[in-house]
Amino acid sequence: MIVSNPPYIADDDPHLRAGDLPREPRTALASGVDGLDAIRQIVACARSHLEPGGWLLLEHGWDQASRARALLERAGFADVESACDDAGHERVALGRARA
Repeated sequence: MIVSNPPYIADDDPHLRAGDLPREPRTALASGVDGLDAIRQIVACARSHLEPGGWLLLEHGWDQASRARALLERAGFADVESACDDAGHERVALGRARA
């Protein structure tokens, strides 16, 4: 199993410009134009580190669930779905490595 909380905020997100997250280094937060660069990289590399049937779980932004699931599906993961946070927002995408 791989579990990741990668950077997933878009580079131009207003919260980054406003300094809403002063204690976090920008590299821990921002990940490209759409915030999905780190997730793309993890999805692309994860299968070589997972045994068949192993799971990849990725935290993502509140509005990125469908795009994160699509990345997993295009990479050949099975049983792709989302999990919700306590507020009911889809915040984790997960998929199982195929044999």
